[in-house]
Amino acid sequence: MPTVRRAVPEDNEAIGRVHVRAIKRLCIHHYAPAQIEAWAGPRKPDHYLAAIRRQDFYVAEEAGAVVGFSTLDPARGEVEAVYVAPEVTGRGIGLQLLRVLEAQARTRSLRTLHLNASLNAVPFYERAGYERQELTTHRLASGVEIACVLMTKALTTRTDD
Repeated sequence: MPTVRRAVPEDNEAIGRVHVRAIKRLCIHHYAPAQIEAWAGPRKPDHYLAAIRRQDFYVAEEAGAVVGFSTLDPARGEVEAVYVAPEVTGRGIGLQLLRVLEAQARTRSLRTLHLNASLNAVPFYERAGYERQELTTHRLASGVEIACVLMTKALTTRTDD
């Protein structure tokens, strides 16, 4: 299993590479090409720096390379992202990253988490104990909207749920 640690500003570029590859390879069966391009489209070089500094932002690292990342906005109780590089999917890395966010949420006394799951990620979140609430949309920075599913999970005091 990779090591999960807090992201640092120096991870910015590697996070961006994982993010774009994951969108372009893992989401193509659920979204139109124009949506994929808008979602994975060009970002400013420092795109992730503000989130690294202000949120609970973690990376999974294997053999010195970032292979996934996750972010939690604790003020809103929202899992904002869990992305894994396409070449390492199915190995439990996404779940490992999600469990770190859930543990962090518990330390902050959050009782519930919510997220907007991309259509391809719904089965992953269901396996992790999240429940579908409603179909919704997410507006990308470009203004393009993508279909998502609002999901929630009540956190228990156990760490093995």
